Parts: sequence; C-alpha cells; structure tokens
Amino acid sequence: MLATASLGTVRVPRELLQVKGTTLEEYVRNRLMQFIRCFTLRLVQLVPQVGPGLLESIVRETFDMLPSPDYGQVPVDQLELQLVFRHDCMALGCNEPQCCLCQHNSQRRCSVNFNKKYLVGDKLLAKCGAAIRVEVLDRATGKLHDAGLTGVHLELFTLDGAAYDAHFLCDAGRAHLAAAGPDAINAELDACALLSNNRNQPLLAAHAGGQQDDTGRLITKIEGGCLVLPEVYLTDSSEALLSGRKPPFRLVVRARHADGRRLAIKHAVSEPFVVATRRVRASHKVEIPAMDDPVSKLEHMGRETVKKLADLRAAAQAQGVSLTGLEPEYCRVEKVGDFHNLVNRADVDGQLRGQLQALLKLPKEKWDEAAEHARRAVVPDSRLRGWLSQSGGVGAGLGLLFGCRMGAADIKRPLALLQVVMSPTGVQQVEVVPLSSQTPAQRDVVRQLLPQAEASWWAPGHTGWTVLPVDTHDFQAKPLTPVMLDMSMFHQVAPAQHALMQHTAALRLSQPPAALAAAAAGTLPATGVTDAAALQRLLKTQQAAVGGPDSAAAAAAAPYQGWLPASVPVLDSPFG
Repeated sequence: MLATASLGTVRVPRELLQVKGTTLEEYVRNRLMQFIRCFTLRLVQLVPQVGPGLLESIVRETFDMLPSPDYGQVPVDQLELQLVFRHDCMALGCNEPQCCLCQHNSQRRCSVNFNKKYLVGDKLLAKCGAAIRVEVLDRATGKLHDAGLTGVHLELFTLDGAAYDAHFLCDAGRAHLAAAGPDAINAELDACALLSNNRNQPLLAAHAGGQQDDTGRLITKIEGGCLVLPEVYLTDSSEALLSGRKPPFRLVVRARHADGRRLAIKHAVSEPFVVATRRVRASHKVEIPAMDDPVSKLEHMGRETVKKLADLRAAAQAQGVSLTGLEPEYCRVEKVGDFHNLVNRADVDGQLRGQLQALLKLPKEKWDEAAEHARRAVVPDSRLRGWLSQSGGVGAGLGLLFGCRMGAADIKRPLALLQVVMSPTGVQQVEVVPLSSQTPAQRDVVRQLLPQAEASWWAPGHTGWTVLPVDTHDFQAKPLTPVMLDMSMFHQVAPAQHALMQHTAALRLSQPPAALAAAAAGTLPATGVTDAAALQRLLKTQQAAVGGPDSAAAAAAAPYQGWLPASVPVLDSPFG
C-alpha cells in the first residue's frame, strides 16, 4: 500500500483561507463522492466482476490515506479544533451477543471512555483498565492535529452531571446554546463546575502530572496533539456533594493559552460517572458476573438479602412468609448461578415470585434489575481457540492455537502452530505442532503469524478464528508431540449478525447513496448471500454441534448446562 507520507500535503490557496475549514472540506468531499459514484457506475459497466463492496472498501481506505490539508501558519485561535476523550480498549471480548468466541468472556469492549463508577481516590481509567487520553482533532478532517499548539494548555475540572444535562442536553438548553457564542458556553460550563469538596480541598487532584490553579482546576500542557490524562482522581464522593440517587459527575477538558485567555478550541465532556466512598469497596458489583461468583456480586444484593438467600426456608419461617411450591434445591442460593436458577423458577410462577420479592424486600424494579444482571452471567469456558490465515500469500494454510481461561483467549501466547496438510487418503487435516516440537524455522513462522492473528481478532467478526471442542487444560496435559485434527473442527464460528454488521458498518463510513442502494440490491461480500433473510436461512440450515469443554471445564459448567448452548450456528469452513 502506498505510504501516506509519500503523498505530501496540499497547500490551501490564500484566497480560501478565509473560508471555514469544515465548510471547505465538506464541499471538497461531496464533490469527490459525486465523482466516485459516477466512476463506480462506469467501472461496474466495464468490469462487472468488480463488486460494490470492494469499491466501498477502496474508497474508505483512500480517504483514510489522505493527509491533512496544509493551511500554512494559521494562528491557533483561527483553527477549527476539537478536544476529545479516547482510549485504546484492552478488553478482548466483543459486544456482539451472538459471538460464540466471546459469549463466555466477562470482559467486553468498552462502549464509552469512562467507567460508570469509581471509588474516592481511584484513578480515572476506562472500564478495561486502559489510560484515557485527550486528543486535539481538526474538525474539518477528523484527524489528529499535532502542530501549531505552542502555548496551549489544558484545564480539567469536574461538573455536576445533572446540572450539565439540564444546561446542555435538554431541548431548551440545546436551542439556547446553538445561538450562543464561545463566551456564553464557557459561562454555562463554569456554572456547572464543582471545584472543591466539603473540606474545601480541590475535588479533582492528580497523583502525578499537572498543577492546580487558584480555583482548583488542574492545568497541564499538551504536546503533539495528544495528552494521556495524568493520574487524576476525585477526593470526595458524588453523594457527599450532590443530591438525589446516584448523582453523577462529569469531567470536562478545556483549552486556554499560557497567558490565560480562552481559545476557540471546542471543549470535551466525559460520560457521566458516580464516585462512591471506599467503604463500599467490598460490595463492588461487576458488569458481567460469572455463574460461580458469590451472589453478592449482583445488583441490589445487600448483606441482609444475601443472608436470607443462604437459607430461604429459614428466612421465610422467621418472617412468616409462605414459599408455596418452592423445591428444596432452590432454597440455598449462594452463587450467581443459584440465583439465576431461582429467577427462572419464579418466572413460571407469579405467586412464588411475589412471595420471594416480599421475603427479600425487593420491589419489582429491583428484582428485575437483579434478574437481568444474573442473566448476563457467563459460564466457565476454557475451550481452545484456533486461528487459520485466510490470506492467499504468505501464511496460507497456516495458523496458531491459543489457550483460553474463563472465556478469554490468550492471544499473546500461542500454544502451537497449525498446518493444513493432506492425508494419504486425500482428506484435509490440521497438524498441531506444540512449541516443544517446533523447528527453528517453525518458531520463526509463529512469530510472523502472531501479529496477523491479533489483527484478525480485533477485526469485526474475528476473521479466521474459531472455538475448538478441546479443553485447554486437557491439551496442555497431553504429550507435547504433533497431533492431527479433523478439518471439520476448524469450522469458523459465524454469529448471525457479524457478516451483516461488518457490511453495514463499512458502508456507513462513506455513505454514498448510490453505493448503499447498489449494495442493498446486490450481494453481501462477507457472506455471498443476497440479503439478511437469506443469511438467516443459511445459518438455520447449517447448524452443527461444536461441542463443549471436556473434563474439568465440563464438571465446572455442569450445574449450568441449560445456559451453555449444545450447538452454535456455523458456516461451511472457508479452509475446507
């Protein structure tokens, strides 16, 4: 692929410097898209085998390669810049509910930058544990702006989340601010600011990096268009400073010059989050629990509720509540999986459900929230994950084998090299070569394949990856010599929505109406079928059992066999 650096930049003519960058870029982009649509129609007429999906991909890659325009030495005050919060998510599990590779992984990719809840003194990190950074973007191109920021400082401070919503997010607030200038917007932000705690100390502080100004705002420099947030934390809880149930904070970052004047760089505001006191640390709830977790990890499971659940019969007798028809196996609830089973039992008996709610003092809303939390729980999954390269060049017919623990594949440390070979009877098989049996040349191949496997994991649909019906612990306990596996074990898991998700997401990036219409009437390149209904029919007709974990993993999952699917939808192997 042509390197972006070799393209150089195009200097914006002096006559156009007075035009807003966003307006100019939008005009140029619309003209380019008009040309691309006409070019695409003509090209498809001349070369019918070139499908719209390929052309859309080329257009996206081309736009991404374009360097930012050169506006010359324009003062930072005149640039249309935007601050944004970002982070590089470290969670391996995707958010596609149908994904068989990730459905038992409790660590899912972040959909926002900030976590929903922190404790006093906690560093403000993303839910996955990644550091959050501030970037300066060119609003005309959406790309990082890393030049001409000499003298630019960033100020960070905390907002009253409810006040911010009232000022900025309601219809009246939006209408008012749409007509307001930068000074009015800054004044509204200052009106929502929370700068000190109840001890008259700065509410936002940093373990390292940044300096506090006289008002309690945290001031820091930015270089290269990007700043990783210093180790910032809140010194008091949101409930101590705000009223209401779980009142939220927000973090705002704003630009100003070293001389103190405001700059016309658009500010960034975080998602809402609450801050609790450290005494609730022991009762911390996880977003996606495991079936084996203590029931206290579920929402609304306080100390008294957990105590009653440990012996429902005794608790009912003590309170004079009747639990009509509740079988003995449901009366001792200690794990999340036990509560999951109790919820399912109560769902088919409205009277029993009402009795349980009365006994546990959980009104309908709280019972439903706890039940929904339990339904998101995952079962133990340590099945091997395999990846086969789908490139036609170097790496064809090769792949890697990875271990898995609690549904999370260890994509950094492959256990074996995979080689597609032909048996004497003419049947394709996969040779598994463990690390201890690899030659120096094979180890070199593993090192070359690992970045490809990682990139494929992060791609939509986890291209080339599959779940194998072999337990990680069993594989590691066997003699470390090459073994042969049937090719059918490497059927690529294809969740029902992945192919459609990839296709529609790709089209949304450029959104040329002609291409959207052509794709809607044409063929989905990711599946080879003509529409969503056809894809669903294909999946229904190609059901195949992948199998569950063996031995120890199967025993651990035994109480929850109802929640581990016996079969998953697969497509025919792309490697067969």
